[in-house]
Amino acid sequence: MSNQRTSQRKGLGVPDCIATNDRPEAVLPARRPPRRGNPIFVGGVPRSGTTLLRVILDTHPEIFCGTELRVVQALASLWNSCRDSIRPPLSAAYLLPNDALRATFADLIAAFLQPGWLRSGKPRVAEKTPWNLLVFPQLRELFPNSALIHVVRDVRDVVASRLEVDRRIAGDDAIDTVVMASLRAGEWVEAMRLRLSILADPILTQAYYELRYESLVSDPKSVLPPLFEFIGVEFHESVLSFHRVARNVAGTEEWSAAKVQRPLFTTSIGRWRQSLMPAELAAVLAAAGPALEQLGYLDMRGEP
Repeated sequence: MSNQRTSQRKGLGVPDCIATNDRPEAVLPARRPPRRGNPIFVGGVPRSGTTLLRVILDTHPEIFCGTELRVVQALASLWNSCRDSIRPPLSAAYLLPNDALRATFADLIAAFLQPGWLRSGKPRVAEKTPWNLLVFPQLRELFPNSALIHVVRDVRDVVASRLEVDRRIAGDDAIDTVVMASLRAGEWVEAMRLRLSILADPILTQAYYELRYESLVSDPKSVLPPLFEFIGVEFHESVLSFHRVARNVAGTEEWSAAKVQRPLFTTSIGRWRQSLMPAELAAVLAAAGPALEQLGYLDMRGEP
């Protein structure tokens, strides 16, 4: 793949980019141009593997992806609210046409990313916060050339992992893990509903790339090259040595940080079998069974 140069918008380094190549992806329409725009946004339900993808991206020689920034969702949501609130009379009175308002918020998000990005010296920047997923439609409008990457994982493993974090946070305080399992599974279901709405939108699908956690850890050399092609950079096998790169995540609450300090492993696939109590599993399947089946994670009997 030939290297692409991008022109940067004055002040905040937001490139204006055009891409032309194809992208294969099983769950999406077969042909997609790669996205060479900055920033790259990564999202997914917490404990889906977004931290793993973050460090893989950050290990690439052309991409900076720091620890979770956690402001993108708020800023994109605020832009959406402002856009809906400022009607034509106000827009005219304050000289705030929609394009100017959009550019203001895009520049604001870029301003948060800029210091670490510039320090890295890399030409591309990515931001991973799990709930970026909820504002993928808004981010598509704010950054039309950016890639939106969704990491999807079996909800049973997601809930097993999230309950572990919930117990750690609760400490000595008792929590009803069955209720919590149902709540966490419900959040996953809402994310899958958003996924379906994205897949039904031909404009959004141009920017959307879906990555299964299970495939990523099981067969990274097959899964990652199409992803990097979609992003618009060449695949480097060095990204698989992400665990050799020292990263300071102290105080970030990036719960999976310790697990990405070792090579890829597949033992977390199906961890729910050892971690979830029968009542917890029943609560998960009651909330998420149809979506799990739709995604191919289990059959009608509730088995993988």
